[in-house]
Amino acid sequence: MHGIIGDIVDWEAAHKVYLAAEGQTGERYSQRLEASDQMAKIEARWGHLPGGFHGQRKLVKIHIQAVAAASPSMSSEELCWLAIAAASAWVANPEPAGASAPNL
Repeated sequence: MHGIIGDIVDWEAAHKVYLAAEGQTGERYSQRLEASDQMAKIEARWGHLPGGFHGQRKLVKIHIQAVAAASPSMSSEELCWLAIAAASAWVANPEPAGASAPNL
């Protein structure tokens, strides 16, 4: 089971690798190929939701910003955990309906 927050973090890390300019040509090609594969798998996992992965990613970021604006007296760490917990509970399971294990 993958959560949207973990997938957003993983996608952004892979995207950073994909855009990086360091390394030899062959090494860069291999890194970009691996990063693009990881990003595509993450995007596909959330494709069944409205707006797909990128739509959900945008909504989570908006939500986190709204929590931050509404809670100016909280520490950064407290705010981060509150926003992650709220976003994790708010976003649906990445498995499309009917994709769960069959009843025995």
